[in-house]
Amino acid sequence: MKNVEIIAAASTLRGLAYSSIWVYSSIFMHVSLHIPLLLVGVVFAAGGAVSGVMQIYGGIISDRIGYRITILFSLSLLCTLYALPVLDHDLLRSPLFFPPMLVLLMLGNSIQSPASNALVSLSSDVKLKGFSILRIGNNIGWGIGPAVGGFILSYYPFSSLFVLGLSMSIIALSISHFLRESERKAGRTFSLHTDNRMLIMLSVVALMLFMVQAQETVTLSNYAKIIRDIPYYQLGIIYLTNGLTVVASQPFLFRVSKRLGNFVSYSLGTLLYSAGYLSYALDTSLLGFIISTVMLTFGEDLAFPTSITMVSNASKPENIGRNMGIYNAFLSIGRSIGPIIGGSAFTVTSSPLVIWALSTLSGFTSLPLFLAYFSRKRGILDGDAHIT
Repeated sequence: MKNVEIIAAASTLRGLAYSSIWVYSSIFMHVSLHIPLLLVGVVFAAGGAVSGVMQIYGGIISDRIGYRITILFSLSLLCTLYALPVLDHDLLRSPLFFPPMLVLLMLGNSIQSPASNALVSLSSDVKLKGFSILRIGNNIGWGIGPAVGGFILSYYPFSSLFVLGLSMSIIALSISHFLRESERKAGRTFSLHTDNRMLIMLSVVALMLFMVQAQETVTLSNYAKIIRDIPYYQLGIIYLTNGLTVVASQPFLFRVSKRLGNFVSYSLGTLLYSAGYLSYALDTSLLGFIISTVMLTFGEDLAFPTSITMVSNASKPENIGRNMGIYNAFLSIGRSIGPIIGGSAFTVTSSPLVIWALSTLSGFTSLPLFLAYFSRKRGILDGDAHIT
């Protein structure tokens, strides 16, 4: 297997393990551990903040010590974390254990992200194709994971999800040993400072979009469960729809993105993605949730792979790992802010329209910022010109 296929397969397994717990963790903390939703949002914010810092240093370190060893270390850490509740189920009953445990899981998953992105970039003849394959693998895991998790929770305790997580992580670690380190040019400094304004602006607009992406945890799961009374197995189907739609549509939308260019694809994807989440406000049945999920997934397929490709195109080869780390750090900040916004919306209103309008505002706002700043720089984003 080639590096891209190995990373995509490992991402599938890692995503399956992580998502089966992550999607239901906000409900578990609120319902089983009796933690208020606003504090649940704070837990996710803390995890996002820690992950953001680790994304930066993970990218810098992977540029120096190697992408393969960074990925293997991350997966080894995840295996250890999943094993703790498997060995002692009582740990999950403590509200003092699970929130820090969740933060550490976020951290463990964040360490490998810039290294995986950099290795895909360096191992791909066509970068967008490589990132599209990675996106398919990741979304298969994130689609199957919640569905499997919802089925397990219908019959077994929450601790059973960690057995699944441990099993998938061990397999992911095993196949990742076959990765080959790509030739890279190590950065000359260990500094976090960057003069790459395009990178910073790409990171800022992506942060705003990922504030919307973060609503799939606290906001979507609790909205579906509490306000719309959707059972666990149907909630799993909603998340499964996202994964299956990515697999079915990504090859076609890759060709669309290649024809339109990264600039147009990201713009259209941002609009569809934000509108898809906003439309959840109108959904009262499983069918409505599925339609909204398909819409936002089309936006995801257009925006997410192209965003990583644009970061790669706006980076010098010796700084790819570091820049991926900086970019992913901004995404983590967006993911950390999003749950606080969603949790706060739940505390001030029960109106579906207000909840989702507040939760998607940042995504809609990011679009005119992106268009205004990059309209004259689209050649670099599309790969038709090179950064100097």
